[in-house]
Amino acid sequence: MFAEAKHRVNLMKFPWPWPDSSVDELHCSHFVEHIPMVYVSPEGEYREVPASTGDRDLFFAFFDECWRILKPGGLMTVIVPALRSNRAFQDPTHRRFLPSEAFLYLNREWRAANRLDHYRARCDFVAAVGQGGPQVDGNVPMEEGLRSPEVQATRFHSLWNTVLDWQVRMRTRK
Repeated sequence: MFAEAKHRVNLMKFPWPWPDSSVDELHCSHFVEHIPMVYVSPEGEYREVPASTGDRDLFFAFFDECWRILKPGGLMTVIVPALRSNRAFQDPTHRRFLPSEAFLYLNREWRAANRLDHYRARCDFVAAVGQGGPQVDGNVPMEEGLRSPEVQATRFHSLWNTVLDWQVRMRTRK
């Protein structure tokens, strides 16, 4: 039997009820791909297109809020279906399809170097991305585990269904 949740929070409404820099670690499994493709205004209204300079994509608003409540050096683990897997597309409620490179957008220096300040994201995460799914050693799908690391890397980024999920471990930089 599951225990009652200590907190019940709508993760799409900001701010969350935790103070700034108060959380050590967050775990987010198979949620990000469900974040609607909308913009959120500073007043918390959702819009299909940005209507003012204060509007932000809900993807960035979500990660900004995670970053806000995490302590300096806090850890966040995110698991999402790999872009090139049937898992990403089989669920009709998925709204976002994410390559591993999508998590670069959560790093302040990378956004600045690529002149993406107009995304209005505040978060600053340093990320490491690995593969998940049926595993031999915790990193690669079982059938891929017999291949050399070089071949695996090429296959993971070019072929379908060689990686089921991306596991992203991010640390806050504040």
